[in-house]
Amino acid sequence: MALSGNAKRAYKKALKAKQKKKRGHWLLIQKGDCAKEVASKLFTQFALVVLIVCILILANELRLSLSTKFLNNSLQDLYYTYIEPGDNGGKILESAEQLLEINPDTVGWVHIEGTNVSLPVVQKTTKDGNDYYLKIAFDGSSNKAGTVFMDRRNVINSHERSDNLILYGHNQKDKSMFGDLANYKKNLSYYSEHPTIRFSSNYRTDDYKIFAYFVTPVLESQTADGVIFDYHNDLNFKDKSEYNEFIDNIMLRTQIITDVDVQYGDEFLTLSTCSNEFEPSRFVVFARKVRKGEDPEVDVSLAYLNKDAKQPDWDVIYK
Repeated sequence: MALSGNAKRAYKKALKAKQKKKRGHWLLIQKGDCAKEVASKLFTQFALVVLIVCILILANELRLSLSTKFLNNSLQDLYYTYIEPGDNGGKILESAEQLLEINPDTVGWVHIEGTNVSLPVVQKTTKDGNDYYLKIAFDGSSNKAGTVFMDRRNVINSHERSDNLILYGHNQKDKSMFGDLANYKKNLSYYSEHPTIRFSSNYRTDDYKIFAYFVTPVLESQTADGVIFDYHNDLNFKDKSEYNEFIDNIMLRTQIITDVDVQYGDEFLTLSTCSNEFEPSRFVVFARKVRKGEDPEVDVSLAYLNKDAKQPDWDVIYK
């Protein structure tokens, strides 16, 4: 039976509408959709929003990571162009002058040969000094990688410095900042390859021998006895008793035993970063400054892992 002209036009219009619905409205809710179609499209829309947000977050993470690496590489090129070894007689090193022009909070440079730890160090002595650079890059830009900073209470100038200089840096997943420190954990071979740290203040360069490191809890509630080793408060030792307590606490916990000896009157460098075993926790590396006339080399063949090291109280931490 042949269709009339009006019927043909109506049929073609209905067919065109049906095809349009199939082609272009798989995502958008439209009149006439059943409950199942509405639910399906809402789920698809939600999934797309989540996917876009994830892509944006990952893109921003990549941007920040690349920005951190570019800045650090640029600073390294600048610093090592003007590097000067040893003591500069109380005058500011030329390499430090270059960094001070960029950031007047500069107090030094920390370097572990063969690692990503080759970074400028800043310090703010204000009340918020130990928080300020957590998300501020060396050039003042906003970046969650932050900047390696010295404890605000430390003293470091041309003629005076604290007994224990404490540096803080983020444990970045891309291994920038202090991310490489995690490689030391119970890893004798990594220690053997990187047993020393070089720290240059604005006035002089010194080498330090690593003699201990460990993971430690932060909160009293994370221990059965409520005792926390507040290593970050040991900045100066007024007498031998305070020094002995500091060293005893370190040697009780250290994951490694080395040939590096320590004695009252030594100066120390402590690197502190977040750890990932539990939250909150810290991984801390302790190094002793090379004494005048001492061989800066470390006999790593005598180092071994400490099987008797005091571990974090896992039962309390994980309930």
